[in-house]
Amino acid sequence: MKKLLITLLFAITAHADTLKIIVPYAPGGNTDLTARLIAKELANQNIDAVVINRPGAEGLVGQNDMLTQRPDGNTVLFTGSGGIIYNSLASVANYEKMRQLVPVSRMTITGQLLVTKRDNPIKTWEQLQSAARTRTVTIGTNSGIMRSMIQELFPNNPNVIIVPYNSDTQAMTGLLSSTVEVATVTFVFETNIANGELNGLAVTTDTGRFGIRSLRELGTGVSREQWYGFFLPPNTPNEIRNRLALAFNTAKSSPELEHAIKTSIHATLSKTVTPNEFAHAIEAEYRKLLPAYNK
Repeated sequence: MKKLLITLLFAITAHADTLKIIVPYAPGGNTDLTARLIAKELANQNIDAVVINRPGAEGLVGQNDMLTQRPDGNTVLFTGSGGIIYNSLASVANYEKMRQLVPVSRMTITGQLLVTKRDNPIKTWEQLQSAARTRTVTIGTNSGIMRSMIQELFPNNPNVIIVPYNSDTQAMTGLLSSTVEVATVTFVFETNIANGELNGLAVTTDTGRFGIRSLRELGTGVSREQWYGFFLPPNTPNEIRNRLALAFNTAKSSPELEHAIKTSIHATLSKTVTPNEFAHAIEAEYRKLLPAYNK
């Protein structure tokens, strides 16, 4: 009955045959793959959805594109806290733009791993801390989230050199070629730790995973749990926002989607919150991270 209601609501309020999901990153990455898994699940609600990639400028190209879309519910943005929170904190202009987007539904939660190559003498978080006190340590990162985290972990430490990359693949290439000594990578690389190819120093989520303790559990007081969710253009009516939130939250109740997200992306589905609760959580995250980001 609920699925039928969603289908009828979608048919009444939408004016296009296909729901366009803008992903502000290139095909093949975790954000893109997650969006495609959700689009597949939406098909079970008779909602035809297509993913459109708009990569560039760490997500800003796609996000700016979303700002120009009509608020009719036919186009949504799927992105994460890296794009919404950290791009916003980079400048006042970005902040004002991103705050115009309408939060709809938080879908997944994930984090990253701090890793070194198997033969590197740094094999634990404590050894990384010790090394950074006495010599130069290069750390490759693939997002503004991770750059801000490292700055918070090693404030005003000239020995820690952050090397930015555009993707996990680039960060891993930098690590394996010894361009950097340490890298932050997504949970997909947990299998490389399990088979002994990499050393897992810590995870960035609030609690440990894969038998590796979190930075918070290691006593740093620092964590970077990342979320991904849907947004609508500015001035989208609440009726449209709530209708889409119902569809996305129904998709989250699917065991098939839960399994696909866990096995393909190594992420978990977020608990269901209302659009207003999602918006309040984003605002709280802005306020919490702004001091650390500007150190």
